[in-house]
Amino acid sequence: MNLLNVAKHLLHLAQTEYGFEKSATTNDEFFLAERLYEILKSIKDSHFSELYTYDCLDFDDECDEMTTEEESDDDNDDHDENEDSDIQTHFTLEEMENIIEWVDQHPNAKIATISNRFKKKRAIEKETVHDADLELYAIQKARELTWDTFKASKCFINTFKRENRISSRRYNKIITRTNPNRKFCTLNDAHNWIDSKRTLISKYSSHQILNSDHCSFQQEYIPPRTLSFTGERTTEVAVKKKYNTTHSYTVQPVTSADGHLLDKFLLILQEKENTFGVNVQKKLIVPPNVVVKASKSGKSSDEKHHAFLNEVLRPLVGKKFLLFLDSWKTQADLTKFRAAFPNQDSQLLIFPEGSTGYIQPQDLSLFRSWRFIHEKIEHYIHINRTEMN
Repeated sequence: MNLLNVAKHLLHLAQTEYGFEKSATTNDEFFLAERLYEILKSIKDSHFSELYTYDCLDFDDECDEMTTEEESDDDNDDHDENEDSDIQTHFTLEEMENIIEWVDQHPNAKIATISNRFKKKRAIEKETVHDADLELYAIQKARELTWDTFKASKCFINTFKRENRISSRRYNKIITRTNPNRKFCTLNDAHNWIDSKRTLISKYSSHQILNSDHCSFQQEYIPPRTLSFTGERTTEVAVKKKYNTTHSYTVQPVTSADGHLLDKFLLILQEKENTFGVNVQKKLIVPPNVVVKASKSGKSSDEKHHAFLNEVLRPLVGKKFLLFLDSWKTQADLTKFRAAFPNQDSQLLIFPEGSTGYIQPQDLSLFRSWRFIHEKIEHYIHINRTEMN
């Protein structure tokens, strides 16, 4: 690289843009020129001797191959960790909303606590990712968009990495994965699974095809944000009982494919000792179509699922039915299901992990309506100043 040629062309660009006006050189301009010279000199002396320009992403393999993954690995061994700090501090809109919601709920949290809790971690710290993985992701996305002629060429991969500041790095920390990988399920995967089960589903009438799932609510609903004065250090809100804002309850109804909500459902209330106290039992009113249980979390458990099968579902069904449940491990245990329903005409089907948002009936219809109605009731009570216990 000839720095004199670079300087001449730089002068030409500056004269073209700003004209040929002459003036005395200031100290700041001397300083800037020296700094620019040092930058150009460092570029000349470094191994980054090639500069690339591009106008668009290429969709085939007609461009020249650039630096290979193995070469870039050697080039970046001494890469400074601080260079990626700006990447780690970038958050999506959803992540920022989650941070704001958490800070609203913990007004006394210190900056260090917030930073540590929401520290950005790069995917490379979780599992190894290589050019082949980027190629796979790109091809999968192209197939979803029906770009049948798309090829994730070497040029495309290198361009993508430059645009997103991705480089091959040597890892210096290995961690044990505490949670198993969640399976990735697309809409097509979910529909293909349904198609594979149509022969079995066709053996049952619509009133014999059942679905059940859990839906949780807060006893006292409070939005995560409130109108207040800008700049105040602490924003407080008053509720009837602070305990009720986290004190949730869970319902588990049963619906049929012919659009009916069956006559019984499970209600799980949150209690400190995992059971109802004496005073609570005296005052508790249990309707005949509700099976009420208690848990510390207000969520379901192995014991509560056993109660659901035997006390809720058994009285509602005959010998022949088909039950759809999600892939929660406790529900997916066929042994528990067979213990409650030994007749082979009763069948259990488990939705594939990650597919319930696409094909589970209660997720797509019933629970959305419930949450909408829940918010409407809260709004009506507030506007009309209705006392509600």
